[in-house]
Amino acid sequence: MTGIGPAPILFNEFFQMFTRCVPPNGWPVNSKIAVGNSGGPDSTCLLFLLKQLLTDLRSKAMARQSIPTSVVSLSVNHNFQQNSQLMAARSAANAAAMGIEHLTLDIPWGIPPFSAKPVAGQPMEKLGREARYHVIFDEMARTGAHSVAFGHHADDQVETSLMRLARGTTELGAGGMRRCRRWGMGTGDVEGGLGWVGHHGLDRWIIRPLLDVRKDRILATCEEHQLDYVNDPTNFQPEITLRNAIRQMLTLQEEGKDMSALSGLPQHISGSLDKIKIAAADLQETTMDLEGGLHQLHGAVKVLSSRLEDVDNEVTFHLKNLTLPSPPSTLILSSHALPDVVDPTVRLAFVLRVMRYVSFHPWGSLRADGNRRKSSVQRIIDTLWQSDGAPPFTAGGGVLWQPVIFNAKRRLRVGTQCLGRRLLPGERFAWMASRLPAVPYHMLDTAKLSSKLDADITERLAIAISRGDDSLEVLFDCRFLVRFDLSQIPETLVGALQKYQETGVNVRIKPHTKYYWPKVVLQKPSYPDTTYAALMENGQIDTFGYSSWVTMEYIRLLDAT
Repeated sequence: MTGIGPAPILFNEFFQMFTRCVPPNGWPVNSKIAVGNSGGPDSTCLLFLLKQLLTDLRSKAMARQSIPTSVVSLSVNHNFQQNSQLMAARSAANAAAMGIEHLTLDIPWGIPPFSAKPVAGQPMEKLGREARYHVIFDEMARTGAHSVAFGHHADDQVETSLMRLARGTTELGAGGMRRCRRWGMGTGDVEGGLGWVGHHGLDRWIIRPLLDVRKDRILATCEEHQLDYVNDPTNFQPEITLRNAIRQMLTLQEEGKDMSALSGLPQHISGSLDKIKIAAADLQETTMDLEGGLHQLHGAVKVLSSRLEDVDNEVTFHLKNLTLPSPPSTLILSSHALPDVVDPTVRLAFVLRVMRYVSFHPWGSLRADGNRRKSSVQRIIDTLWQSDGAPPFTAGGGVLWQPVIFNAKRRLRVGTQCLGRRLLPGERFAWMASRLPAVPYHMLDTAKLSSKLDADITERLAIAISRGDDSLEVLFDCRFLVRFDLSQIPETLVGALQKYQETGVNVRIKPHTKYYWPKVVLQKPSYPDTTYAALMENGQIDTFGYSSWVTMEYIRLLDAT
């Protein structure tokens, strides 16, 4: 008697999965969702289920909640292998059969910001991923897609967890991929560079509805609905990537086969497999037995993923209770309530969330988290939780930590002036997290600053005005979104911009105050700077007698995702 095979995914079941992926503020009205479509079984299954679900919901009067109204299929052709064209063709054919708009995106290797096409010996997986995400985001922006759905499933989640363990992640990182997360600002600092998306990435989402589903159920769904797909042969070559080697290792263990097939792997891959075994044995939250089979590993990773969600909620709760009124772009945390945060994992996540909020590195990047260096983050935790009298310090992430004395009715006392001081009635000790200064603030007008802090916007303004644009947006220091209402721009600036190439005048956004708030200045050769707009301590914009032609919004988020 043969056993019962894996069950296909039911539409009602997929509806529950999809519901768990809704962004925090819901779906925008009439939004579009993109699907990363490789032509393989995972993305083909996801595309089919998503199309059927949205069609079904739109046809029912009960569907009063806002849901995406259309789907676009996006296939990326890396041209890394001979069957790249075959996979791209299958992706397009599947989308057409389902009545879904489809776009094939060829990566233009060698055309900036893309590097030359990688060859053997180069990190093809990393370069391919960066290029793939770049073209997908660009196409999302062009087509108006609010989110992109990927077909990652429970087996992928196990592989991702183990890969992160090989890189020395914390138990939070071992929880794997999130069902729903913001795209983020990207991985680069150079505007227009590969991996950089800027503030637009804070309004775009990545969702993974199939994370709780094993691969065998995806294959069963494809079989049930007679969905055609292709398999990428490189996914089964363990010598190419660590993920492939992990997949092969788990398959051999699942089938009870000898591990000799993994002998002869490149040193960096075999060394990572050894690190995984050691790190998995040291986990505190759950038991991760690499020889216990995929079923046990699924359960272990699910425990870690659930723990990650619990920690996120707990950190959000503590931030609401601990945050005091703070100057723009800073965060002041009450010291007396910090001991209420006892769990070491919650403390770690708490500190990382604060760092990401005030850092000048791209939101969502590892650098904004101080590269998650354990020793550095632990130093922050030890100082914040054990002392009110420590001097100002930094421990990575572009964040300065300073002691403050807070009084709701008086100005803040910040830094070394707080050391050794007794509290007066109405005062309390606190910690302030703020941007790490590049130079002392009294030198800001004379020091040589990077283009990130001394942003020349002359040409951008001049072009926008000549085109008759209504507005211009500039991201300053990865922290502030400066918006210019060009219908209200002062006439003196318009006149200066019309002749900037002959006269040498320029308009710049520069930092002022110790918190590096933005100001807009006009520079003329041999003349002092003229300030036309500046962010003030009360959060208002001083336009120095001109109409309200500029807004300056701090756009970094305290959200977990």
